[in-house]
Amino acid sequence: MKLNPQHIGKHVRDGLLPVYLVSSNEPLLIDETLAALRAAATGHGYTEREHHVVERGFDWEACAGGLQNLSLFATRRVVELRLPTGKPGDKGSRFFVAVTADPPPDTVIIVITPALDRRAAQSKWVTSLNRAGAWIDLRPPGPAELPAWITARLQAAGLRAERDAVQLLAGQVEGNLLAAKQEIDKLTLLATDGRVMIETVRASVADGARFDVYQLADAALGGNVARAARILYSLEKEGVATPLVVWSLVRESIMLADLLHQVAAGRPAARAMADARIWTDRQKLYSRAMHGRDTAFARRLMASAGRTERIVKGSRRGGPWRALLELTMMLAGAEGWQAEIA
Repeated sequence: MKLNPQHIGKHVRDGLLPVYLVSSNEPLLIDETLAALRAAATGHGYTEREHHVVERGFDWEACAGGLQNLSLFATRRVVELRLPTGKPGDKGSRFFVAVTADPPPDTVIIVITPALDRRAAQSKWVTSLNRAGAWIDLRPPGPAELPAWITARLQAAGLRAERDAVQLLAGQVEGNLLAAKQEIDKLTLLATDGRVMIETVRASVADGARFDVYQLADAALGGNVARAARILYSLEKEGVATPLVVWSLVRESIMLADLLHQVAAGRPAARAMADARIWTDRQKLYSRAMHGRDTAFARRLMASAGRTERIVKGSRRGGPWRALLELTMMLAGAEGWQAEIA
């Protein structure tokens, strides 16, 4: 059955189903849902928890065998299976069909995946999980829904907010739910009387913009030059550590360069991205970033990434933020731009 995320609390009061499928591209929603299920499991006597990440070569037979054996010291357990690609493969599909046909006793299985498209939703393994247990499909709020989502979170935290304050906060976090949660946590400290005015939000987000390194990488891969530059500038103003910023940019650079080399060797881009466990919502960013680029660009990109990393780590002379800007612009498609690196 499909389970509304808002009804999880009521659903788990009387007990848990043998299997749950939790799908979303939003890490905050995934983490909060897992926390709720784990807490409920503990309350119902599930004292043991296992966690498996399904990667290439995962031993499904060993996993199936393990489900048949309980620990000598625990009577109930939770087994979590995280599928980074959302595709279990043939062996995994057969595993889920079999395990839902005859669920192991005293065991709750939680399967975690990225958001699933219509084709995946109609697959045999998903329908079998849905039939034997519950599917919790976590959809993040869109731009029009975000203010209501923020208002509900503020109310849950015991705060009352002005409409203008909510609108300002929604504009500042730009759809980043984790950033929104962090701001709400701050507001619980700033709003001593429980009221959130627009001045309270302005004080909380003092510089008028809060971004993180993940948004920077996404803006660069998406070719949004102006936004990427603005985010990088905001990170510098906020005093974000340069090693964290360079880690994010270099990671994306390595991934993009590797994909370009694989495509040049004749490998389909979609297969290369799937094998690299790039989540579905980010594959569009990488597809855009690969368009019109070749292995020569990949070599220039890696040279820039290496140079930037050495400057940030202090093994080469230069301004770290200027170097980070050059690498950001190259990723974003403004390769002709050159930072003045001393």
